[in-house]
Amino acid sequence: MNLRLFPLMFVILFTFFSCTQGTKETAESNKNDTTLLTVFTFAAQVDSCIDKPVVLEGTVFHVCKHGGKRLFLVDGSDSIRIEVTTGPAIVKFDEALIGSRLRVFGTIREERIDAKYLNEWEAELKNPGEKKEVGVHTGAKGHEDQGVQDKLEQINALRDDLKNSGKDHLSNFSLEADKFTELK
Repeated sequence: MNLRLFPLMFVILFTFFSCTQGTKETAESNKNDTTLLTVFTFAAQVDSCIDKPVVLEGTVFHVCKHGGKRLFLVDGSDSIRIEVTTGPAIVKFDEALIGSRLRVFGTIREERIDAKYLNEWEAELKNPGEKKEVGVHTGAKGHEDQGVQDKLEQINALRDDLKNSGKDHLSNFSLEADKFTELK
């Protein structure tokens, strides 16, 4: 009787190990789909990473005062700044992160800036009672203290950039963060 069960046990064990191995390969495949970016490689690789998982490393240059919903990463100098926004799992970024080196896990998002977007932004600025949802955040020192005139100049500069680009939109890329770790 035991000899008859041996082939059945062999089939069950073979099936179990085959399924376990397949799960491991799938997990490794998903892990390999995540692209590692740095502040310096971001611009060169961002087009191929839109709506895909990435890991980005850099130093926190700025955390926005208004709610802490975004921060900017730099590397070396502040000439290249990458915007990182909070995802659903992150309530806000703490200003104590400024100067820290982070590894951020998240998804690249593209915000398209076209003539309609710029018109809506300008209309919001000219109607002070409305909630300010539209705008391009740069992370530059003092950008949160800009007055209406400074923002209107920024809109006009973006209109010029849009016109000179020969395209119907400009792209503003950011990383929507799922989680982050502080590097020592």
